[in-house]
Amino acid sequence: MKEIIKTLNDHGVGIYDEKRSSFIACSAPISSEEEAFNFIKDMKGWHKKADHYVYAYTVYDEENALISRYSDDREPQGTAGQPILGVFQSQNIENAAIVVARYYGGTPLGAAGLTRAYRKVAGIAVHESGIIHKVLYDELFITMDYSMYNNVNYMLHSNTRADLMSLKYKIIQEEFGEKIRIHMYTAVADTKKMCELLKNAALGRISIRIEEKKGRYKI
Repeated sequence: MKEIIKTLNDHGVGIYDEKRSSFIACSAPISSEEEAFNFIKDMKGWHKKADHYVYAYTVYDEENALISRYSDDREPQGTAGQPILGVFQSQNIENAAIVVARYYGGTPLGAAGLTRAYRKVAGIAVHESGIIHKVLYDELFITMDYSMYNNVNYMLHSNTRADLMSLKYKIIQEEFGEKIRIHMYTAVADTKKMCELLKNAALGRISIRIEEKKGRYKI
C-alpha cells in the first residue's frame, strides 16, 4: 500500500464559460468508490437542469488497488471525462473526484473546444480545493502509570530530538483516569521506532496496543 499520497484538501468549485455554454465543476477528496457515487449523485441534485454530468475519480479500493474511472455522459468520446481525469494524473492526485455540470448554450464547441473547457474548469476546481499530502497511519493505544507520564510527555513534545523530529505522528487524545491513556496516530513506517522511543521513555513500564493501517491523515 502506498504510504503517502497527494490528494485534495477540501471541496472546490470551478466555473468556466465558453460560447454560451457554462461548465460548473465541483471537486472533493474521497476515500471510497461509494463516496464518489454519492458525490456524483449530489452534483446531479444540485444542478437538475444541466445537460451533461461528466465526472472522473481516482481512489484506492479495499484491496489497495488504485481505481480510476470517468464518464463522458454523452459528450463525444474522449473530450470530457478523460481530460478531467488527466488533471488528476498530471499532478499525481489520488483519492479525489470531480463532477462537471454542463449547461449547453446552443453553439457546438467541437472536440478541441470541449476538451479545453473540461480540462480548464477541472483545473480551476482543483486549485480551489488545494492539494495536501496524507500518510497511511497505525493507531496506537497507550496505557501507563502516572509515574511515567512526565517522561513520556516530555519525549513526545520535544522539539530538539532528531530521532523524534524525523517521525510523523499525531496525538489524538489523552485521558487521565485510574491510569493515563494516550491515543495517537503514527505513520506506518514510523510505528516501530515510535514504540521503541515510548518504551525507553517509560523504562518499559508501558502498554502499547497497535491497530494497523487504519486510514490516512494530513501531514
